[in-house]
Amino acid sequence: MIKFLAPAAAVGAVALAAGLTFAGPAAADDPEWEMPDLVGATLEQAESSVAALSDQITFETEDLTGLGREQLSPANWTVCATVPEAGETLTADSTVGFVVVRQHQESCE
Repeated sequence: MIKFLAPAAAVGAVALAAGLTFAGPAAADDPEWEMPDLVGATLEQAESSVAALSDQITFETEDLTGLGREQLSPANWTVCATVPEAGETLTADSTVGFVVVRQHQESCE
């Protein structure tokens, strides 16, 4: 499981500083996609958007509160940050991390 230890705005910096990598090197003929901006979407919408790019991309989620809650109903969770961030490159070997909070109950800040 990916551990996100900082507020949503610093997730990318923490991941880089910790040496976490989410996408392997792409061969010249491997398809690539741009990571969409999914901050503010429900976890269900975010997973669907990325899965539409490739069914080989995997997902990991982390509860921003640090309580370690599982996201059993993705429609009830809001995406606060993603790794990789919007605009970065995805390949079929990528793992996308979603940092989430309970929708309408918690804030991403």
